[in-house]
Amino acid sequence: MNENKSSGFTLVEVLLYISIVAILFLAISNNLQKQKQLQEFAIQKRNISGFIRKIQQYAQYNKKIYTLDFKISEKTAYFLDNVKGKKEIIDKLKISDNLSYMTNNSNKNANFLRNTTNEGNFEKGFSIYLLDKKGEKIYYRISTNTINAAKYPIISIYRAKTPIKLNEDYLKASLWEEEI
Repeated sequence: MNENKSSGFTLVEVLLYISIVAILFLAISNNLQKQKQLQEFAIQKRNISGFIRKIQQYAQYNKKIYTLDFKISEKTAYFLDNVKGKKEIIDKLKISDNLSYMTNNSNKNANFLRNTTNEGNFEKGFSIYLLDKKGEKIYYRISTNTINAAKYPIISIYRAKTPIKLNEDYLKASLWEEEI
């Protein structure tokens, strides 16, 4: 009896192996993408809140009014001083292109200005929302609370309990938890 044994792989086996490798690649790639986004959120939360705190400390230390010019369209925040009627840039913060941002203003994507008081508080509070790159889901909120009794703003960072879609009422307090 003459048996013909083939030492190669059949087409079905090759397709099966390729499918398994593709599924593993997609799973690992998706996980790495999520990790990169979490890292980007952590960096931007630290940078934005630190920049706000820096402006507050300058105003408090120098007993002077400064301006925060948050340009969402440019993904840049400016720390400005009013010198002889002209705005001079003291510092600027370039915000990552890997995330999207919006504010609590009526036009969510509008640029905004906030002046400090000479004691270091802001004249009016604000919130900056950090969204995924596509701008579909909200993950974090950085808020300043400018209670009149406080001499400087209270900067709070909130994490969405689950990512919030833009069409949901993201102002509900029950959707957020404060980070420590």
